[in-house]
Amino acid sequence: MIVEFEAVEKRYGRVMALRNADLAVPEGATLGLIGPNGAGKTTSMLIMTSLLQRDGGMVRIGGIDPERDPRAVRRHVGYMPDFFGVYEGIRSREYLEFFAATQNIRPAARPAVVADLLALVDLEDKADADVNTLSRGMKQRLSLARALIHDPELLVLDEPASGLDPRARVELRELISELHRMGRTIVISSHILSELEGICSHLAVVDHGRVLAQGRVEEIRERM
Repeated sequence: MIVEFEAVEKRYGRVMALRNADLAVPEGATLGLIGPNGAGKTTSMLIMTSLLQRDGGMVRIGGIDPERDPRAVRRHVGYMPDFFGVYEGIRSREYLEFFAATQNIRPAARPAVVADLLALVDLEDKADADVNTLSRGMKQRLSLARALIHDPELLVLDEPASGLDPRARVELRELISELHRMGRTIVISSHILSELEGICSHLAVVDHGRVLAQGRVEEIRERM
């Protein structure tokens, strides 16, 4: 298992965001975290990416505790949050080059890495466009390219289809499916089941901080 949660708890003051949560993500799977807003999906993702400390339980990402060795975990994880933050007046190519530098990719290698990622997410013709002129769907694809910049084994995508029009949703689904075929392990969250159908091999149903059911899509569909 590339992601392992055992009896994980997280509190925000008096609010229990995660309650004794167990989660297992097999290597090579695309797992959909499905649940209503406030169910604990984003909290789970922040913990597995080492961006948030848990209050109890055990977490292993590729066998590593993210609290004990967050740098090691971040080398293996690409995280795409549910918002797109960027400096003003920066081009798509510069955006990816900046993140390549933060991941210690050699200067000589950066142009090829950036070009390959722009091609992967179908933004080659937008390489020199100001990111603020891109559509919401294009920004999401650029954000996904950023998460891939250091060639991570695990991708964690927080509601990537939120706010997209139908065409952009289809394009993003196809891209995620292609990454799955390339052997990536992917964890993707949504509160809409139809967004995850067709791209996920596994599902985990989350509500009120608990993982109510998890397994292969066919198993969860039968149980539901």
